[in-house]
Amino acid sequence: MAKSPHSFNKRQREKDKQKKNKEKRERREERKVEKSEGEAPAGPEIDWESAPVNKTLSDKEENEKEKIEKRNSDT
Repeated sequence: MAKSPHSFNKRQREKDKQKKNKEKRERREERKVEKSEGEAPAGPEIDWESAPVNKTLSDKEENEKEKIEKRNSDT
């Protein structure tokens, strides 16, 4: 006796879903490996010495700027 079309279609959907999830996991792993290999800074480092003075910085931003300057001068 042959399988019903409903059973066959259900099995095909399950296979497709498993295949899609497998490919998704593989892509996720590839991105994770690429990210760990890169280890590059997220953006260019700011040279505060040549930057114009910004009088609109908040206290928090001013403190962050001072921390960066201090860290750069220590190295």
